[in-house]
Amino acid sequence: MSSDPPPPGHAPGEPSARGRAAGNRAVLGAAVAVSAAGVLLIALGIGGALGGGGGDTAPAAVAAEQSPAPAAPLKELPGVPASKVAEPMRAARPTAVYIPSIGVAAPLMELGLDAKGAIQNPPFDPPNLAGWYRYGPVPGQRGAAVITGHLDTRTGPAVFARLKEVRRGAQVQVLRADRSVAVFIVDKVEHTQKRSFPAKKVYGKLRYPGLRLVTCGGAFDRQAHSYEENTIVYAHLAAPYYPGSQVTDRAGGRARARR
Repeated sequence: MSSDPPPPGHAPGEPSARGRAAGNRAVLGAAVAVSAAGVLLIALGIGGALGGGGGDTAPAAVAAEQSPAPAAPLKELPGVPASKVAEPMRAARPTAVYIPSIGVAAPLMELGLDAKGAIQNPPFDPPNLAGWYRYGPVPGQRGAAVITGHLDTRTGPAVFARLKEVRRGAQVQVLRADRSVAVFIVDKVEHTQKRSFPAKKVYGKLRYPGLRLVTCGGAFDRQAHSYEENTIVYAHLAAPYYPGSQVTDRAGGRARARR
């Protein structure tokens, strides 16, 4: 997969980590320590130097109106053209994410930035909750939409506990507020050290509708109170699905090859 690089001077830093209570709490570690303005420039693909000021305030995480995700995830939808990228879908707020191959069926909340300009983590409770970064693209629209989730909590596995098991060609389905489903196909899964987090690939501008799923991975560094790695899933929009209709590889236009 290829992506346009972010504007010069605005590449995000490596993910920040949260503390771990009693040596047991896992951290997501996908938060990117950049200013609010810098993140917005990257998400929107706007070039040019970032002006001074430094007075950016970080909005709080916003919980999306949610219908509880089903107890069991959707099955992979048949007839999805894995080798093509569909045209962008119209905007609609994402409400749930499904990864049938690893049993994920989770509601989505909206994530903003914290006071340090890092992407907020979803809460640990409930553990089956993922977050969509609301200053990035909406899943199904052009650009790299980002969804994050915890690996585990103090009491057990969390929503993305099995993310590392996802394989190329698997489906990721994002339910949206208009009842449409953006069906993505996984292109690759990457395991990377946090100190070399591929920010340009995750947050950089894309010419097509893409999706990134991010969680922690690797060994847990008790001294640093952080996992040493991130697991990142890269996917492209293969088809929009509307309940009661056939899966189609079109969304307001013809399907096209990925560039």
